[in-house]
Formats: sequence, structure tokens, C-alpha cells
Amino acid sequence: MKTLARELEAYINAIGKLALISIADRSGKILHANEKFCEISGYSKEELIGQDHRILNSGYHSKTFFVDMWSTIAKGQIWHKEICNRNKNGKLYWVDSTIVPLKNERGLIDRYLSVRVDITERKQQALQMDKKLKESNCLHLIRQDLATQSNLEIILNHMVRHIIGAIHKPKFVATRIELLDTVATSENYTDTLNNGISTKIFIDEKACGQLQLFSLKRDFFDLTKVQDFIETIAYELGKWHERKEAEDRILKMATHDALTQLPNRHLLQDRLEQALALDNRLHSKMAVLFIDLDHFKTINDTEGHEVGDKLLKETANRLLQCIRQEDTVARQGGDEFIVVLNQIKAPLDAGFVAQKILNALIQPFFIQNKALYIGCSIGISIFPEDGKNASVLLKHSDIAMYHAKESGRNNFKFFTQELNISACKQQILKKELYDALHQSQLALYFQPVFSMPNYELKCLEVLLRWNHPDKKLVMPQQFICLAEDAGMIIPIGEWVIEAACKQLKAWQEYGIDIPQIAINLSAKQFKDDSLIKKISEVLAETGISGQQIALEITESILIDDFGIVEKTLKQLKAMGIKLSIDDFGTGYSNFSYLKRFQIDTLKIDRSFVRDISTNSSDLAIITAMVAMAKNLGIDIIAEGVETQDQLELLRQSGCYQFQGYFFCEPLPVNNLEQFLENRISQLSKKIVRMN
Repeated sequence: MKTLARELEAYINAIGKLALISIADRSGKILHANEKFCEISGYSKEELIGQDHRILNSGYHSKTFFVDMWSTIAKGQIWHKEICNRNKNGKLYWVDSTIVPLKNERGLIDRYLSVRVDITERKQQALQMDKKLKESNCLHLIRQDLATQSNLEIILNHMVRHIIGAIHKPKFVATRIELLDTVATSENYTDTLNNGISTKIFIDEKACGQLQLFSLKRDFFDLTKVQDFIETIAYELGKWHERKEAEDRILKMATHDALTQLPNRHLLQDRLEQALALDNRLHSKMAVLFIDLDHFKTINDTEGHEVGDKLLKETANRLLQCIRQEDTVARQGGDEFIVVLNQIKAPLDAGFVAQKILNALIQPFFIQNKALYIGCSIGISIFPEDGKNASVLLKHSDIAMYHAKESGRNNFKFFTQELNISACKQQILKKELYDALHQSQLALYFQPVFSMPNYELKCLEVLLRWNHPDKKLVMPQQFICLAEDAGMIIPIGEWVIEAACKQLKAWQEYGIDIPQIAINLSAKQFKDDSLIKKISEVLAETGISGQQIALEITESILIDDFGIVEKTLKQLKAMGIKLSIDDFGTGYSNFSYLKRFQIDTLKIDRSFVRDISTNSSDLAIITAMVAMAKNLGIDIIAEGVETQDQLELLRQSGCYQFQGYFFCEPLPVNNLEQFLENRISQLSKKIVRMN
């Protein structure tokens, strides 16, 4: 034991000759200081005992530096840092300081042991080197690289060359510099790394890496002398990385769709131009696929935008799985996507990918515990046959896509010149339709609805015609879809409502008794937020009662979104407006809406009436419809009546309100007025009275 004690005493004395040792209480007051401490600080033991270490404070370090120190040792953890102190004569000195918390018998911290090593000479050399580096052009050159370079490897390589060039003669600037990856450093350079220096790189105040500098040639220069400078460079690197990440984010925002992260139309244009240049040089083919999702809008409206967004993201993922790595999928906007297939051998290759996409998107999408179904329509254009620049290829694939949609959806079509001619005609027709609305070329026609047996006029259905300057009279089935596609269905529909109500008012003023007019509404009109406001304004302006107006809608509108439909119908009913279901029996056959929405009239579709004389099934269906309507207290009208046989069979089935060419074709105002004046005598000649 005595031998061990002597060895321990010798060990402590040896340390004491090299290190500054002190012991302080919990408040920081010095309880003990060794000779080396007194020698370096310039204070005697008597002057130090009872003082705290603030007597040595140089003012070099921030308050947070000491807050961190006290926070660490108060937790019982060892603290180690370099500290700049001031001695009794006011001279600065540096110590490598380690503070160890000491615990008493109860395990509580009651003292702190400080062991310091004088590093003033080394630190002064490092500071001089740091000053030399900063005064040189080195830091400026490094910052210049950080401002202009985007390649980290180039930046680091230049950085080391600049540092070496500032410290040594220019000939050393050509010295080989290696940037080591993780495997190389861990397997081959462990010893060298231990002899080097490193400092943490902070990005957004988080330590995200280390900058390490070492020399394979040990006597090349003292790396410890540039520690502070390397810390400055690490700080600059962190800021460079933050700036680069911000620039990358901004660039991605400019070139990628925020929702799906796919290339947007701007990046698509760039990719198309690059692909065209390559395919043109290699004399190879390229395909552009224009994809439009089927039924997406319905899902987006009924399930909400959150579900719609998830559906678009999942669609993007499925599209990416259908193409090669060298191909491109981009979001054109809304529910439209573009696929660019590079260097294909034949158009059939594009057809194969299109079918692959159709198969992928027809599968159900499971979102929020619901199975959703969409599908898509795809148009394909081929370079160079269908166009030699990006805009033409996109335009032609768009034309082909619309043809695919018109052909029944969930299929693909290749572009042809015939399609192009048809599309050009459609564009011309759209322009002419716009002119028609603003140049009074649209006209109202009216077709009466009669009740039997007294030929009583019950209603006039309002029908639209286009007096085209060249094509004479254009029927609605030739331009209504065009109006919807051109975004003109709302203004045209508003014109019809206003013109019909004004005509009804004019008839009232002339003493012509028209009980009611029936106006057709498209799905887009019905969903339009301004519908109620527009009808209210027209009724107020014309003085027409809502009870004299019936609105005809199809069954499909009613099942689209019950909440919105119910709200709109209640507002219409509150104005006294009657509600009629057009083409009844051809829709979704969900008869629960008849009760829920208080429907006033059902119109039996002409497809049932047409073959009633030869098809017993049609007669049975009509008889059932009539019976159901009567039980629900709903009026029923048979439309498309063209023969007396049809009329008599309909009367036998219990139907007593009719519309069709047998009674009167749709007529313009003047002809209608003349017909109504003579209707009894005209109809009497056509109808064989039943006994």
C-alpha cells in the first residue's frame, strides 16, 4: 500500500508540473490551486483561494459559452474546451481545460476538479496562421468558389489548394489532393485521420457533417495551426449548403408540380426539346401520350379535394411504373398528364405503353377506405410523322385524346390527319358559336305539351336553335357538346332563361295564355354557383312567377352529389319553380330521389315510346312508370309521340299528357302563335276520337 501511495504521489506531482490544477466548490469558489496554476495565472494561492474563476475572465468568450459549461458539469458530465484567460498582469493565455464533477458519499456533486494545460504558444501560432490566411486572398477565393460552384468536390479541392497556396510556396499548389469517401477513410486512412483536424458543419443550426483536413505527408505542415480557419470554412460551407438547398427548392418549384412532384409543363417543354434534338440526330422515333383522367372531376367534387389530391399523386406513381427510366411523365395541369417515350422503334411501342397505362389506371384506387375508379383516355402523336416540334406534337396528341374520349373513354387513339381536319372544323365552329351568342343568331323554338282528351295546352318546352349564316338551321345536338367544351354553356344557358322569360312576359301582355314554360338545364348549369341568383334576377326583371317555370334536368344530375343537389333544388322550390326529370328511365334508375327531392314531373324517354307498338316490353315498362308516378303524386309526360297508334297505347297505359311531332313540331314564336290559335281544329283532323 505504501508503494502504491508513493507511486500515486509521484504521478500527481508529475501532472502538477505540466498541468494547472484547481478544485472549486459548487458555487465556483476556488478551494485549491497548484503551483503551476499560480505560475501561469500570476496569482498567489492566498489571492486565489476564496475567489471564483471569473477573476481570470478575459472577456474573449460569450455568456453562452459559460452557460454551456455550467449546464454540462451541473448534470455530472465532464466538460472539455479551450479557454482564453487573462493573468494578473493583464496578459492573455490559453488553456486546454477539462472540468470533472466530484461527488460526496451521498452521490451529490459538491466540488469540481479542473485540469488545464497551457496551449498559449500553439494557440498564438494558430491565430497568427489564421490571421495570415484571412489577410491573404485565400478566404476570398474560397468564398468565390462557394458563390459560383455547385459541385462540392470541386469546392473542397479548390479550398485545400487555396489554403496550401497561402501557407507554402506556390510550387506546393500543384500537390495532389484526394477527396476520400467513407469506405476509403475507414479502411485505409484511419491513422492519418487521427492525426488530422476536423470541425462540424452546421446546416440550419444542426450538425450535419464534418470537414476533415489531413496530410498523407506528416511533416507537410502543422494542421493544428489552421484549426480556426478550418472552422471558418466549415461555417461558410454550411451556409453554402443552406443556400444551395434553397436554390434547389426554388428551382424545383419552378420546374416541378407541387402536388405530384412530376415535371411541370415548363420542364416538360425542355425535356421534349432535348428528346427531339436527340431523336432527330439519331433518326429515331419518339411518342407523346396525352392522358386525360376519366371521371376524376366527379370524384373530386363528391369526395373532396383532399381525396382528389391523393388520387392524382397515386396516379402519378402508377404512371411512373409504366415507363422506362429514360422516359418522362409530366403533369400538364388539372387531371391531364403527358408521357414522352424516347427512341421507340415503331408506333406500336407507344400503343403497348398506352395499353399498359390503361390497365394500371382501371384498377381501383383505395383512398380513405374507399375503392375509387377512374380510367383514362389517351391520345398519341409520333415524331416525326405527326409533327417535328414540341407544340405540334402536344397539340396533335391532345386532338387524338379527345377522339379517344368521344369514342367511349378508357381507350387510346393515334393522331391522324382526318382527326386534325375535324379538330380544325371544331375550332372554327367554336368561334362561330361565340359570334352566334353575341350576334343574335341563337333562337328559341317551342314545342307544346298537351293533355288529353281536351287538347289542353299544359306547357311549352323551350328548345334552342342556331340560325347559322351558312349552314342555315343548326340543331342543338350539333353544338351543345361544343358549347360545353368551349366553356360557353353557362352564358348560352343564361341567355335561354332570360329570353324565354321575356317571351313568356310578352305573351302575357298580348293576352296569350301560356300556363308554363319548361327550360332544359345541363349538368354544368345546374352546378353553377350563379344559377339561383340569375333566375331570381330574371324573375324579378320580367315579373314572371316561379310557378310558371319548370326546369328539366336528367337523372344523372340528381345522383352526382346529394348535398349540393338537395340545397339547389330546395332554393328552386322556394321560388315556386317546378322540377321535371327529362329522359326518364334511361339514367341510373335510383328511384329514391323521386321521394327525396319532391319531383313534380317525369318525362318518359322517346326510346320507350318509339317501339311501343311492336315491343310489348316497352309498353310494360311505360305502364309501370305511369302507375308508379300516379302513386307518388307525380305528373307524367310521354315525349316523342309521332303516331296515333303510339298515342292510343299510351292512353291505355294511363298516360294523358303528350309531346311530339304527332301534335306539333318545335316552332319559332310566330309559327307557334298561329298554331295555338288554330290548334283545336288542326288536332281534331289528326286525332280519331275514341268512343
